[in-house]
Amino acid sequence: MAETNGTVEAAELVEIELDVRDLNMRFTPRELRLIREQTGRSYSQIMADETSDDRFTVAAWLKTRRDGHDIALAEMDDVLISITNTGELDPTIAPPGATSLSSAASTG
Repeated sequence: MAETNGTVEAAELVEIELDVRDLNMRFTPRELRLIREQTGRSYSQIMADETSDDRFTVAAWLKTRRDGHDIALAEMDDVLISITNTGELDPTIAPPGATSLSSAASTG
């Protein structure tokens, strides 16, 4: 990957894969300030706004920082954001299994 003064050009970041768990990210105070400076809104406002998809861009931008890439939020415009769910299923929210017809039909 070609780097320029420690920054990665946006064209080099073709795709960022986010797991749904990445949407609940950790961040630094500096990143919070950068988000506000670059968007005019706080991280909390962006993540709470159900009418905007900016939360996906911000989450992908934070992940690029975790992956060691120094890219401006505005340079994320042409980066493909792929959202996956690799986490294990929570058995408390999984749909119920099929019920045996014979046991469901018998009433004793």
